[in-house]
Amino acid sequence: MAAEAARPGFVWVAAGMIVAGVVRGLVGFGAAMILVPILSAVMNPVVAVPLLTVVDGLVTLPLFVAATRECRWREIVPLTIAAVAALPVGIAILVHVPTETLRLGISVTILGLVAVIASGWRYQGSPSLPLTLGAGAASGALGGATGMIGPPVILFWLGSQANAALVRANINAFFGLMILITTVAYWIGGLFTREIMAVSVLLAPIYGASVWVGARGFRHTSDLLYRRFAFALITLIAISSFFV
Repeated sequence: MAAEAARPGFVWVAAGMIVAGVVRGLVGFGAAMILVPILSAVMNPVVAVPLLTVVDGLVTLPLFVAATRECRWREIVPLTIAAVAALPVGIAILVHVPTETLRLGISVTILGLVAVIASGWRYQGSPSLPLTLGAGAASGALGGATGMIGPPVILFWLGSQANAALVRANINAFFGLMILITTVAYWIGGLFTREIMAVSVLLAPIYGASVWVGARGFRHTSDLLYRRFAFALITLIAISSFFV
């Protein structure tokens, strides 16, 4: 483990873990957007992505457990099923659609949704099953095509009448389930190596402390401030998806 800590760029990885952890604890998402570019620059992406899955899954398990008592399962379950089912569609899009066209389409679509919902529009009442399945499918397809599974479902909940606590609980529950599914897939694929486990042991305490700070900060965050921060983060994701 000492050798891993001495690796060039480890300091930047640790710094990224701090920032990503605070953001993850505060809003319930955003860690991958911050960490994947940093991790991929320091180590092989085949190591970077499973590493993030392990660290995030272990550290945010308490958030997931807490969310299971507060979320709306009638939305989480169909969303997750639709997302998993649509993953192959996203992979097919990744293979067959030109990269620049894909990036432009994703950015424009997400920015358009952000503009509509940020304007104050909310759908009334509980979301219908077709709308829920559609959001889940969009999330799975986007995840398969770009690795970003979050924006569609996050905008789906931000466009509802739910308060910040419920939105965050739903997001944590959804991501928790997707992490479990992804972990199983990586395990079957043999991607969890000794190197990943060693680095995870080093980074988990840093990330965990940062997530705790973010989660504590959420307690002092109003609904309006939460939504504004989430909108800003989603907008950044949309813009970065075009340039990365």
